[in-house]
Amino acid sequence: MTYGLLTPDVPLGPFEGARITVWSAPGKRAKLHAAHSCSYVRSARTVTERKVRLGAEVVGRMCPKCTTYGSWAREGTGLGIFLRTVTGLGLLYEMGSYNEADEEACSDLQVAQAASLLHRPCSGGPVATTSKEAEDEDEDESAWEELQEARRVRELVFAEWHGALASLIRVHQVLDLFPWLRSWAAAGVRHKEERLEALRSQAEQLVERDALVLAAEVAALDTPTLPCDDPAFSPLGSPAEAAAQLTSLWKRWQSCAKDSWEHPREHDHLVYQLTGTMSSRRKGRAQMLERARILLDQWAEQASHTVAPEGAAEQALLVRLPGGSVPVRGSGTSVLDRLGEWERGILVSYTVGADWQQSTLTVRVPGPVAAQLLSHRGALSYEEPAPVTEDAPGESATPEKTGGLAPGVFDDTPVSARRLVTPKDLAALRSTVRDPEQLYVVLGVEAGVEVVPLSVLEKRCSAGWQGVIIAGASDVPEALFEGRQAPAAVAGTQDTALWASRAFDPCDEGFGRSLSAAEGERVLTLLCEGRREAGQALRSLVLARTVTDLRALDVDECDDRGHPRRSFAADVWNGLLAMEQLDLEPFMADAESVWPSGVPPLPLGVLARVQVYTTDATGKYQGRAHSPGCAHRRPMRGLSCDDDKVSVEELMGHEGFDPCRKCGGYAVRRLTDNQVSYYRATHRLHKLARSTRAAARHGATRAQEMAKSLEELGDLDERTTVAWFLSSAEARRWRRITHGLRRDLSGAL
Repeated sequence: MTYGLLTPDVPLGPFEGARITVWSAPGKRAKLHAAHSCSYVRSARTVTERKVRLGAEVVGRMCPKCTTYGSWAREGTGLGIFLRTVTGLGLLYEMGSYNEADEEACSDLQVAQAASLLHRPCSGGPVATTSKEAEDEDEDESAWEELQEARRVRELVFAEWHGALASLIRVHQVLDLFPWLRSWAAAGVRHKEERLEALRSQAEQLVERDALVLAAEVAALDTPTLPCDDPAFSPLGSPAEAAAQLTSLWKRWQSCAKDSWEHPREHDHLVYQLTGTMSSRRKGRAQMLERARILLDQWAEQASHTVAPEGAAEQALLVRLPGGSVPVRGSGTSVLDRLGEWERGILVSYTVGADWQQSTLTVRVPGPVAAQLLSHRGALSYEEPAPVTEDAPGESATPEKTGGLAPGVFDDTPVSARRLVTPKDLAALRSTVRDPEQLYVVLGVEAGVEVVPLSVLEKRCSAGWQGVIIAGASDVPEALFEGRQAPAAVAGTQDTALWASRAFDPCDEGFGRSLSAAEGERVLTLLCEGRREAGQALRSLVLARTVTDLRALDVDECDDRGHPRRSFAADVWNGLLAMEQLDLEPFMADAESVWPSGVPPLPLGVLARVQVYTTDATGKYQGRAHSPGCAHRRPMRGLSCDDDKVSVEELMGHEGFDPCRKCGGYAVRRLTDNQVSYYRATHRLHKLARSTRAAARHGATRAQEMAKSLEELGDLDERTTVAWFLSSAEARRWRRITHGLRRDLSGAL
């Protein structure tokens, strides 16, 4: 089996005629390459770059290596998704796999021989035998090897059936996404369906339906009365200790029996868990094991008494595969990989129909099995089929059902030509793009332009949201960051340390710099230096800064493998949030004594609306409040949708706020240049107010410097006034304070 190469006979559909960039040597029949660095290029000096329109002739001239590994279209575009889904390990590869029996496949004769060995009566029984008799009845080595070989055949057949099922579902998912390929792939799909049915027939011979129904009955059993007072179990200790051991034995036996395709009596080896801390020479050990085997036989007999008689009513169920349950080959595990023995046995034994375009199977199962499947004990989703209704005229012709993915959904056309994005489009994007979980700029009728993660966009589309994708974080131009990635070029400093030293003197130019957005960008650049995602992190930071509430960036879900999804690298949070606290002393009421008589503290101005994020802003929960970066909170950095968002003004009014002593209790959204300059000015004015009372001791030179600083802070131009204050009342209040301090300074001298 080789990688699927795009051939001229594959229909291109709406991508026919799309312009692609190629590299080729002079000549009408020269091979076309995806990059000038292709190793098949004989001389890089002779190749030239040009634009061509994609078609059968161009496909026929494509370089075989570039066809397999090259990127003929930008990742994330409609054409890029189409080529990645069809070539390589995509549709063309799947069409050539599991369509006929290969030389390693098990023959029907091998399956029949294995089935005869596997279906022999189990060795266990309800009649008690002595330990020595049980040892004398052990199968000889040759019989054991035959049984093991039969089990190996069963595993091989089921593994091939599982692979054929996953491959066929993958094929239909691609054909559903690109419906113009259906007629071209019809013959190959028919061969794959025939091969899958042959494998299902073989697998059905290797499991017993009675054992599957009995396993369902075992799962429905309640905990039985345990003979903890039986003298045979005295080696386990007191009756209470024996009860604990027997309860553990029951739970393990029920768990193994209900998830297995073997008869429940085949699990009598579990009795040896009772001897885990017991010597093999312990008196009464053999009798205890024999009594435990009888107990397991009684439990199996109890389950068999509840089995419905043969010919009882059966129930039809739909087996629905959730979207994305079968990922692109090599991308990780899926729901199908988590199927247990019992569930696989049910699928091969009771499947009566399939609708591959809808990714559903129809099974007709006995009542006990249906009850267990409907109780969601399986890995797949089971439901009762809905009543069959006729579709309204024209309903089957909707674009979502027939149109498929075409140019215009993603950023491969002008914005004015974009098409509405659908859940199917996003599923294709997630299964083909290397890093799909990123931020996207979207445009909707109700909310306008927004920046949302892919997972949030998927939920919105599933709920009926209508809009278009404008661009993703990976589409942010590189030119925005040229000259901005030099860490030492921030605020005229040569400090290249990761965390810059904090300045405490408000007259220092570095005062408040650690809270600024520029510092966040510098820190993020250093954190990602030398890593592949450095550029993507900066692009994500640019888009995330436009989000009104940063809690909306929390994806709060995991992928099929249980790993949390993140729309950007965790270090981006350091670019968005300053994990330190504001010094709010100039704005607090207890600082009134330093200001002129009758004048209140400084106004918050533009700092009033600075966002503060904490776990508990009002003290309504037990324990202290923590910032998103606190070590006491959780191992993952960043915000959660459960965090509180308040403004600085609101936080100052919450008397119940109880901050953590380690982290300060909150983090602030990084300040803009205007907010940093006002923060520095308020602390300068606060320092001058403290020094005014003792101006006589400073001398004339120092007094003149203070007077000059007060004049500078008091005489603000209109632009600065608008940038610092939210109202004219705050500006007047600022001027009253500065003029009062200048008056007090003159009086002190």
